[in-house]
Amino acid sequence: MKTINLILGNHNHQPVGNFDFVFESTYQKAYKPFLDILTKYKDIKFNFHYTGCLLEWIEKHHPEHIEALKKLADDNRIELQSGGFYEPIMPSIPDKDKDIQIKRLNEYIEDKFNLTPKGAWIAERVWEPTLVKNLAKNGIKYIMLDDSQFLTTGIDTKSIFGYFITDDESYKLNIFPISQELRYLIPFRDVEKSIEYLKSIATEEGNRVVVLHDDGEKYGDWPGTQKWVYEDKWLEKFFEALTKEKDTIITTTYSEYMERHAPVSKIYIPTGSYEEMLTWVLPAETQYEFHKKQEELKKDENNEIITRFMRGGFWRNYFYKYSESNRMNKRMIFTSNLIGEITESNYKEKEIALNYLLKGQCNCPYWHGTFGGLYLNNLRHETYANLIKATTISLEKVYGRKHFLSHNMDFDMDGRDEVMISSESADFILHSLSGSIIEWDIKKENPINLIDCLKRRKEAYHIAAMKNADTNNNGNEHVSIHEIAKKVDEKIAKYLVFDKNEKVFGVDHFLNKMPTAEEFQLLKYEENASFYEEYYNILENLINKDYATVSFEKTSKVNDKDIHLIKRYVINNDGTFSLDVIMENKSNEDTEFIYALENNITLLAGQEKDRYYIGGDERISNNLSDIGEYTGTSFAMADEGYIKINVMIESSEETTFLYMPNYTISDAVDKLEMNYQNSTIVCCKKISLKAGEKIKYKIKASVKDI
Repeated sequence: MKTINLILGNHNHQPVGNFDFVFESTYQKAYKPFLDILTKYKDIKFNFHYTGCLLEWIEKHHPEHIEALKKLADDNRIELQSGGFYEPIMPSIPDKDKDIQIKRLNEYIEDKFNLTPKGAWIAERVWEPTLVKNLAKNGIKYIMLDDSQFLTTGIDTKSIFGYFITDDESYKLNIFPISQELRYLIPFRDVEKSIEYLKSIATEEGNRVVVLHDDGEKYGDWPGTQKWVYEDKWLEKFFEALTKEKDTIITTTYSEYMERHAPVSKIYIPTGSYEEMLTWVLPAETQYEFHKKQEELKKDENNEIITRFMRGGFWRNYFYKYSESNRMNKRMIFTSNLIGEITESNYKEKEIALNYLLKGQCNCPYWHGTFGGLYLNNLRHETYANLIKATTISLEKVYGRKHFLSHNMDFDMDGRDEVMISSESADFILHSLSGSIIEWDIKKENPINLIDCLKRRKEAYHIAAMKNADTNNNGNEHVSIHEIAKKVDEKIAKYLVFDKNEKVFGVDHFLNKMPTAEEFQLLKYEENASFYEEYYNILENLINKDYATVSFEKTSKVNDKDIHLIKRYVINNDGTFSLDVIMENKSNEDTEFIYALENNITLLAGQEKDRYYIGGDERISNNLSDIGEYTGTSFAMADEGYIKINVMIESSEETTFLYMPNYTISDAVDKLEMNYQNSTIVCCKKISLKAGEKIKYKIKASVKDI
């Protein structure tokens, strides 16, 4: 009799910083009903990986779910897998933190479920061979990766129905391939198709195994799946079919299968991830063309030997593709190194700082694909909030004081030094690109990086969406999120513009005429210099107990005339700072231009009525999504509801303040959506410079509690 072993598993995760109502909604739509139905089918073995941050939330809000899992584990009906507690991309964090992340989830599972996990889930299946050591030395015996990652080794496809052994530095690890075929069948196609496929790979020997371990959210939380999986009873039909075919399709756990069967062979899997992830990391145009060609080749079975070796990029290049992701990652590594300097005599504070750091390593805001990820400002905010808390504790314990600290270092690893300034109430990172501030951390009980903003970039799905006007998902109602054809809504199409410069604080623009706020927002202005994209020289970095001074300088052409620019930041210990912009006409001719200093600031929620703009002493907007201009000497953004601060910019002379929301249009599972990322405040001033003349324009920035 032909049989096939089937390992079924769900990976359940909600990122640190996700809204509580999202946790609850996903629990009710996916996690709870799935477990309720599974419990009824006693002949089915199953595997679960819950991330630590999700388990903590479930334990607090639905402890009965923990008890239900424990009972199934006690009855030997399920196996639980470990991994990084806060679901980090393992290769992107320091080795010492890898070990701590794994140990913490191991210990949680041992404590709550009275079992020692033998397997681990690799976040986003981002694999690098050096992970073998970190996993194995922390008691992990096996992991699971996509079968496409195995196929790139040249392995015989007939051998893919088993598990393999790999090693590194005398450490060894078993690896199971996750079936891409099942990943697209379940639960998006009729049950019969999955059963037919499983029977087609069954053998008389009965030693084969096929694995489906994928996102648990696809059972109820993904678009259309609530009706399909539960109301139309797909899941029950699937479990009933497996129960009926239990003598042919044998559901099992990883550990049980390994006890009965030896590995197929040794294998060394290259760096990689699942197919979609490796495509998303590519630059937009390359990604679109690569995906199009890949799909074209897949239509002909004769191309299989070619397509199995076609792969996209390398996960770490998200740090190249998105400067914001790179800055978060390097901020996290800086914080990790700083915590390492805390002495054991401060053990309690070190543990508190470490816990904040581990939360700040959650992978979701560090990349972007079909899901929001980096484009979700609430996730980025929570990451920075945790890193700021960890850094604040560490600085105090390492340096024993709250006065100024200054570091000249290549913070973002771009080959140029940045300047890091730490004061009692705020931290700053200043960058030589346009002499700007790239991080402005307010140290409150609820801290925030005010420059956690996002550049508008062209993405491959923007290109695809413009070509999808007449598509209808191929007439198939039940499709994976990777197969949904998305379009750009006409209402938001006008905002599909792509920035020339980073969305940071203090970007220098030289314009021919005064723009309107909408013209600046939609990039309909004429730039007559390239200061915004040039690297400045660090002129000075001075520090004392009361203030720090950092100066940048650059000479470049404005209307074909040499303009020498000096930008001097004076940062005070109370977190306020001033910026002197000194412009000198180095040419022999007079010149005129509009100087526009672009400042990007986030207070997170653009549509909330408790967040608004202030011109002078009066509220001038309904919320931060309004657009307009104000002429005067002071302008502010207010948040009465969450952070409870005013962020004020004061100018030395009358200035035209343009204010506008920065919207991104991003992929959001089932559609393209427009999201408020931050506000842009542009200080505009008409400048007339005679030959050889030098003038100074000054602003002051401050934050006050409301």
